Amino acid sequence: MAAAFLYLETPSTHMQVTGVLVLDPGSLDGREPFAEVRRLLDERLHLLPSFRRRLVEVPLRAAHPVWIEDPDFELDAHLHRWALPAPGSRAELEALTGDLAGRPLDRSRPLWDLHVVEGLEDGRIAVVTIIHHAAIDGVSGAELMAGLFDLTPEIAPVPPPEIP
Repeated sequence: MAAAFLYLETPSTHMQVTGVLVLDPGSLDGREPFAEVRRLLDERLHLLPSFRRRLVEVPLRAAHPVWIEDPDFELDAHLHRWALPAPGSRAELEALTGDLAGRPLDRSRPLWDLHVVEGLEDGRIAVVTIIHHAAIDGVSGAELMAGLFDLTPEIAPVPPPEIP
């Protein structure tokens, strides 16, 4: 089924899932929101296998592409920082999100991007995620969000991976 989303994609129809979270960063005690999001992702990356996998075409297209653990994975290639002129309005966030959602993902690396948008009204930030539908569905998307976010304002410590 995931391969269907790859084959249905055209230059003007991207088979991507875009999500927008508007967050109150709370008291970061002078720490930068982007750096904190990056730290959180880095700390929890082992809980997000779809974030570390990329597609590889099968020779002669004898079968559907396969997912492999990306040996050249670089977290920073997937993280992007934006700043709206403060106070950024909902309309400005929507325009930026529309622009980002209209860009195809690079199939040579894991099929996701995460954009941290600063400068929103009331000191809020937005996290815009774009993930190819071949890499995520409703259940895996819920599992991904559960791995990324806590239910309390405090960031819970996550045990490190058993295998580095």
